[in-house]
Amino acid sequence: MFGSGCSCGVGFGNLRLQDFEPQILDYLRTKHGDTGHTAIAELLHAIATQDSGKESSARLALLADLARSLDSFDELHRGAT
Repeated sequence: MFGSGCSCGVGFGNLRLQDFEPQILDYLRTKHGDTGHTAIAELLHAIATQDSGKESSARLALLADLARSLDSFDELHRGAT
């Protein structure tokens, strides 16, 4: 009935994280300011290559919000409640 897609809902089997990447980045910009990045991988690379001795609460808050967004996408995609 759902074809080869996942069973999380009719018409949602072909959703990919990349389809929501602009919305996730817009959310992060709204909450944390413009990072200047156009892709989540680019943002993560920039954070990973920053001086680890300068751990900031702002960077950790951004990562926490990104993690919640990705978890939410995962739950929606899997159909978890």
